[in-house]
Formats: sequence, structure tokens, C-alpha cells
Amino acid sequence: MKRAYGSGWWILLCLLGGSATVAAQAWKPERGIEIIAPTTPGGSVDLSARLLQKIFQDAGLVKVPVTVVNKPGAGGSLSLVYLNQHAGDAHIIAITTPNIVANDLNGRSAVHYTDITPLANLADQYTCVAVRTESPLRSGRDFIERLRKDPSSLAVSTPTTLGSTNHLSFALIARAAGVEVRKLKAVILGSGADAATAVLSGHVDAHVGTTSSVIKLVEAGKMRVLAIAAPRRIGAPYDATPTWTELGFPVVLGTWRGVIAPRGLKPEQIAFWNDAIAKALASETWKQALRDNDWEPNYLDSGGTRKLFDAEYAKYRSILTDLGLIKEK
Repeated sequence: MKRAYGSGWWILLCLLGGSATVAAQAWKPERGIEIIAPTTPGGSVDLSARLLQKIFQDAGLVKVPVTVVNKPGAGGSLSLVYLNQHAGDAHIIAITTPNIVANDLNGRSAVHYTDITPLANLADQYTCVAVRTESPLRSGRDFIERLRKDPSSLAVSTPTTLGSTNHLSFALIARAAGVEVRKLKAVILGSGADAATAVLSGHVDAHVGTTSSVIKLVEAGKMRVLAIAAPRRIGAPYDATPTWTELGFPVVLGTWRGVIAPRGLKPEQIAFWNDAIAKALASETWKQALRDNDWEPNYLDSGGTRKLFDAEYAKYRSILTDLGLIKEK
């Protein structure tokens, strides 16, 4: 009898424990969700936030109100400060970019990239080297050979600041070719539009920026893309454009769009967002946005996004040190 009594209690405890686990895994938002966009309204970062808001609500993936809140400033650092004022609160999430890593390295942010909870990577926009169609630089190899002969012989626009993704992409390509990166002539301009204008007018020789920053000019026959820092060839109008890796210079770099949350989230809260975001990115609305905006799909869950951040941090630290923009530890 005693043994039966003990076994009964054991079974009951197992059932209760199982129920508790299921309950813990079934976390759902209890009040409205804020999606923080670290930029002003407009532009691809803000658009990413608003697309998620629309899909979450239209598809019923999040059954509470969802609002987008713009918190621009300091290259996204202000949004990180706001985010981490709400530790453990899974009702506040934010869109992030490579600035979360670059600002950490540059000392521009009080919040380190390891201080937040990564939730997902949404998509990538890879960088490319583009020239006007009349340029004597006909290929990526032409571009490299000019730099090898004289690293300062080409004026290359790399908006928008020293240490930006565009600037680092230029430096990584040159370093892969054995070029002294501190001798490069990077021209810092305010935007991709300013850079394109400078290329077309002949004020600079080439532009390093996202493929979307020059796509209209490429389609109009005014600019030519020499190579793209993507892991594989991307779609039209770039399907015939080689990657730098194909040309023998293994450089992959882009301006990814991620989703993060405050520090201290519980596993069940992370699991909820992993599921909701994965389903949102499988929707036709998101797939159409990829096509419309020249974004490359690259979904990563929370764990994969943490690995991405770590890898990017190491890559950025290495090239920023070579450029003399940060001190070697």
C-alpha cells in the first residue's frame, strides 16, 4: 500500500510538473506590444518595423495591439537605452542593424550588443561596388588591380560615416586583395543618394553601398555594379553580377535587419517571438516586401542571431583595428 501510495504521488507530481512546463512554454503577451524603430519614419529600418506590425495583426499572430514607436538618435543607441530600461519585458521589441555592433566597438553606445536579447534576423541588404557606365573599370578585378597599383588612386564614396558598413566593406575587399587599407581614399557622404550623384557627376570613381541604393540607376543603364559582397549571387537585375568570393576575395558583408528585446527574457518569452516572427516571415506580405525592396531573405532564430552578432563583432573589430579607428587590445 505504501509503495502504491508513493507511486500515485509520483505520477501526480509528474503530471503537475508537465502542466507547469506547458504553461511556462505557452507565454503570450498580456498587453500592447511596442516595436521600436531606431530611425525616423521612412526608410527600410522603419519599414521593417511597420511590416512586422501589419503581419502580426493581420495574421493574428499577436492578439494584442501592436504599435511602432520611432526612437532615432546616436545611430540607434538611444533606442537601445530605452529598450534596456525594460529588462525582462517581452512586450517591447526593436529593429536593429549592424550599428548595434559598430557602436559598441566605437564606444558610441552605453549598451553593449551582449546586453540585449537577440530574437531574429529578418533579411540582408548586401553591399556592392558600383561605377558609372562610362567608367574604365569594367569588372571587380579591374577595381582590385587599380587599388593594388595605388590604394589612393580611386576616390570611393562610402556613406555615411567612417566605420559604417559601407566603409568597412570597402576596406575588407581591399584587405582581401592585400591592399594597405589605411591608404584607401574613402569619401564620406551623407546618403546613398548623395553618393550616386557624386559617381554620376564624376566627382568620385566608385560607390560602395547596398544593392538597393543603386538599383534604379542600374536598371536605367546609368550605373554598373562590379561585384557584390554576398555569399551567393542574388536576383535580378544582379543575377549576372559576380560575388567577391567568386572573384577570389572572400568578403561577405551587408546591412542586416534584426529584432532584439530587452535583457533578461525568459525562454518561454523568446520561444513565443521565435514562433511569431518565423510565421510572419513565411507570409506572402513579407515575401513581396523582399522582392519590392531588394532584400535578401536570411531568417535566423534567437540562437542563430546571437551567433551572427558574435561573428560580426569579431569581423568589425579586426577591420576597424586595421583602419586605425579603434585601438588593438
